[in-house]
Amino acid sequence: MKAATLPPIRVAPDFRCEIETVLQPGETLSKFVENAVRATVALRKRQAELVQRGFDCH
Repeated sequence: MKAATLPPIRVAPDFRCEIETVLQPGETLSKFVENAVRATVALRKRQAELVQRGFDCH
């Protein structure tokens, strides 16, 4: 499967600088954003599963 591109996002220059200060050695801004998106997707899936289990109990 070919790789897809996420939409570009605009952030304030000072926030971009703040992000760059927490990058790991060798980590790119693109990889950081991809990891953040993956983590958020996983979190939301877990939250949805938790809510569904709550509904299934009743």
